[in-house]
Amino acid sequence: MGLFDRFSKKKKDVNEEELQEQKARRKKPRRDDERDDDRDERTGKDHGSKERDDRDNRKERDDREPRRKKQHHDFREEETHDYNNEPDSDGSFDRNDESADIHDFREVQDHEMPGRKNSAGSAAAEDGDQDPYADLEWPVIQRINPVNVKDHENDVIEETVSPERKDEIGEMVFDEDLSPDTLKFLSGQELLFLLTTMEVFNRKSPLPEFKANHRKVYNELIDRLRNAKSLFVLYDNTTGYPFIDNGFANVYFEKELAEKVAGIFEAQFRKLTARECPIEVEGNDPNKKNFYDFLYYVGIENLIVDNGAYRARIKRKEIMPSPMEWGRADNDKSPKNPELNFAMLDFLEELKWPVKYEKRPEVLKAKELRMLSLLRNAKFMVPMQHEGPAEMGENGQLKFTKDTKIRFLVMKTKDDKQFLPIYTDGFEFSKLGREAGVWNVGIFSYRDIVKFAMDKDGVRINPQGHGLVITKERIAALENDLQKAAAATAKKAPAKPVGPAADDAVQQALKQAMSDLNSDK
Repeated sequence: MGLFDRFSKKKKDVNEEELQEQKARRKKPRRDDERDDDRDERTGKDHGSKERDDRDNRKERDDREPRRKKQHHDFREEETHDYNNEPDSDGSFDRNDESADIHDFREVQDHEMPGRKNSAGSAAAEDGDQDPYADLEWPVIQRINPVNVKDHENDVIEETVSPERKDEIGEMVFDEDLSPDTLKFLSGQELLFLLTTMEVFNRKSPLPEFKANHRKVYNELIDRLRNAKSLFVLYDNTTGYPFIDNGFANVYFEKELAEKVAGIFEAQFRKLTARECPIEVEGNDPNKKNFYDFLYYVGIENLIVDNGAYRARIKRKEIMPSPMEWGRADNDKSPKNPELNFAMLDFLEELKWPVKYEKRPEVLKAKELRMLSLLRNAKFMVPMQHEGPAEMGENGQLKFTKDTKIRFLVMKTKDDKQFLPIYTDGFEFSKLGREAGVWNVGIFSYRDIVKFAMDKDGVRINPQGHGLVITKERIAALENDLQKAAAATAKKAPAKPVGPAADDAVQQALKQAMSDLNSDK
C-alpha cells in the first residue's frame, strides 16, 4: 500500500491483542535493530527479506506516480517566530473562549516559510488534485524563547523524534477518526510532535475531523500531566520558586530534557535547577499542597510542557480545578492572593536577572507598579497577640475595641532594622514553623498594615518565601508613582466622565512596556 493510500484510509482500531503486544513492547527497551521490526508490525508490512521488500517497493512505485522523498530541513539558522500575542496585564498569555478547544501553538511553529519542500500528501493528491501540503515538511524543534544572546542566538537541543518516527507518526494527522488507544503508546515527545504537526498542517489546509482528533491528542496530554507521579520543573535559584518566562512555568516529563534546557537558559544568564516535583503529597499535613494546588497559591496559571523541544501550552485549571472550585473549598476563610504572589514573583525574577536591555527600566517599573496595585487591595495574615476584648468575625477578621492592646511579631535584620512580617495566605504562613503556633493570626487590609508599620522600618511579605522587603520610604514613593500613572492616563482620555483607576493605569503601563520590548526583538 502506498504512502498516499495510507493517508486516505481510516486507521483500524487496535484490537486487544495488539494493544497488549504494543504495551509490552514499550516497556521493554528497544535496540536499534528492533525498531524496524516494530515499525513493520504497526504499519502491517510483511516481515520478509530485504529482496522481497525491494520488490514490493518497486511494484508500489509502478502503481502510482513517483513522489519526492521527504526532506528534513533544519531551520535552526533561520529567524525564529516570536510569541504571537501580547501578554495580559499579569504577564501571562491567555486564549479566548472561542479557541478553547483548539490548542494555540503559533509561537512554537510557523512553518509557512519560503524554500521548504515536502512530499507528504493526502487523498486529494491521489485523486489528481493539487497537494495542499506539498510545500510543508515535518516540524522541527524551535528555540526556547525569543531572547537573543551573542553567540547563542541559535541554541537548540538535538531532535527528540527521529526522521523514521516522524514519517510513521506524521501519517496519523490524516486519519479521519484517530484512535485514542494508539496515542497511549507514544512517548511524551512523540505525542507533542503529533500535536504540533496537526496544527501546522491544519493551518495550511483543513485536515479531516481536525477538531475532534486534536481534542483527543490534547486530552491525552492533559491526562498524562494529571496522572503523572512527578514532573520536572525549572526552578529559579534566585527566588526559590518555579521559573517564569513570558508568563509561563516550564514543566517536563523527563529530567534529562529539563536539564538540557536549563543549560540553554544559563546562556541567557538564568540560574535554574531542574527539580523533581511529586504531584501528590504524602501524609496528612494540611499545610502541604499537591503540585497543582501549589501552583494555584503561587499564582501560576500558565504552563508550557517540554519547552525547548516539541512543546505545548497548558492552563493549570485544565489539569485540575483550584482548591476553591468544584466543591474542593473547605471552611478556610484565610486570605488567598494568587495574583499578588505571581506579581511579586515576576517582579523579583526580573529584578534579580543580571542583564541590561533598552526597555528594562520601563518593564521593571511597570511590574513593580502592578505588584503595588494588587498589594493595596489585598488582605494579609499578620502574626499578633492581643490583650483585652476581641471578637472573631465571620470573614476571619478580629474585631477590637478601644481597650484592646495589640502586639505584633517583629523581625530584625543584621543591621538592627525592624520589619513587620505579613503573609499572603495560609500556605505561606505555615512556613513560619513552630512560631506559627505561638502567635495568633489577624487578618488586616494593606492600609491598616501601613499604619501598624509606621513605627518600624517597613514590612516584609512572606519572609520565608518571597521575602519581599518594602521600606516606609518605598511605600510612600510607590504610592506617589501610582497616582502619577493614574493622572497621566486620565489626561490621555479626557472624554471619559471618570478617570481610570490606578490599577488600570498600572496594567496599561505594563502592557505598553512589554509590547515595546517585544517589538524590538
